[in-house]
Amino acid sequence: MKIITLLGKGFKTPEDKRAYYSFDENLSKKFTLKKHNYTNMLPLLIDSFEGQYSIAPVFTKEAKETQLQVLFDEFDSNYETLFKEKYFLENTKDFSGILQVLNGLTKEDKYIIDLTHSFRHLPILATISLIANNITDTEKVEHIFFAKEIIASAKDVVGKYEIIDLKEYLELANLSFMLSSFNENYTVSNNVKFSNPFYQQIAKELRAFSYHFLSNSLKPLIEGELISKIIDKLENLQEHKSIENFETYISEIIEHLEDIRQLKYVSEWKKLYTLSKIMDERGYQLNAITLLFEAVGFYCKDGIMTISDDIKNHIKYFEENLIGNKEPKTKYSLYALINQSRNIVKLSNDIPEDKFKGDYLYNPQTIHLSKGQYKRKSKEDKNRLKVDIQKIIIDIETYVKSCDDILYFQEFIRDIEDLRNNLAHGNSSHDILDVKTEYTEILQDFYCYCIEQNIFKVSE
Repeated sequence: MKIITLLGKGFKTPEDKRAYYSFDENLSKKFTLKKHNYTNMLPLLIDSFEGQYSIAPVFTKEAKETQLQVLFDEFDSNYETLFKEKYFLENTKDFSGILQVLNGLTKEDKYIIDLTHSFRHLPILATISLIANNITDTEKVEHIFFAKEIIASAKDVVGKYEIIDLKEYLELANLSFMLSSFNENYTVSNNVKFSNPFYQQIAKELRAFSYHFLSNSLKPLIEGELISKIIDKLENLQEHKSIENFETYISEIIEHLEDIRQLKYVSEWKKLYTLSKIMDERGYQLNAITLLFEAVGFYCKDGIMTISDDIKNHIKYFEENLIGNKEPKTKYSLYALINQSRNIVKLSNDIPEDKFKGDYLYNPQTIHLSKGQYKRKSKEDKNRLKVDIQKIIIDIETYVKSCDDILYFQEFIRDIEDLRNNLAHGNSSHDILDVKTEYTEILQDFYCYCIEQNIFKVSE
């Protein structure tokens, strides 16, 4: 491991005039100084850390000349070999060259960096390098030393400095970057790592939220405990004075997550409609359209259940078998329930006689939900079951036809189905701007038919 230190010119100081240095409370738990009075940070680092760490001074020609004198004066020894060519800065105005040297030093091993001295802009450039190279992983940076002035050195006054660790601020920059990214598009890089375990836990939970949300695994997310855990941690984080500069991100995320958490109390179709809009706002067009398409199916299902008790009980019986994991699961699935409910609304003006023969929802076998039981029925019983299910289909068809603007609503279902199916294929020919425009129009149609008109008179 190395300690990187940026050197200023420096000057020899009589022993009785050398400044007093000490570590702050946190650093003093880990490090001990050999003594307290030094000319500057370079001899302090050599005296207290040489042997445990390799010292890597970044220097100019002038800094090397004066610092060699300082070191000889302090230790009565020549430290010429300490000043390696790869650490040399030929031109302090060549920012690109300076960053190249700093990036080379911080590329591999873990390290400590001292930003106390050097020319005015070098600590700034070093900070830029630190942030650029470690914005998603601060673990390589062990500490960032900075000797904070407590008492200024003067002609007759011995200066006093407290060495503090600025690593927390790098972690905060990383935290700010992560929260900003999550707030923008729900993404948290897998490479984001923190030394602070509390920050790391927040990153882990935000990443889990991202996985659920972007894979449309929304039910366990909204009904589970993850959102509550994230909100609790972010509220705890708000109490830290150090985060006040980006508290806005945190407040926005908390407010937004709370809105999502409250969706557990609304109907499935209204929930999916809201989540679809959220996906669209963050640029996830396929997710947005898929969720809106599913919202239409749930709306149709809820609408159909209002027609009669027979139809309501029929669908509830199907739903109970979903909960009970009735076999075959390819037939008794939520997808089948929603897809068939949407289809029967879409086709209610022209339903072929055998359209639903293979569907369990609108098939005589669904009365008992068992092929074996159905096969053992007499011909007379089978005919009765067929009449029962045909009556359900006719009742649905009659009700749907009676609804205002149903032809427009059916056309709307076809439009969103076509858009969704087209985008679900990797070779979609839709331009992204066209997709956004089509989605906006379809979203407006959904609002018009399902919320404003509420053509099936379902509850939210």
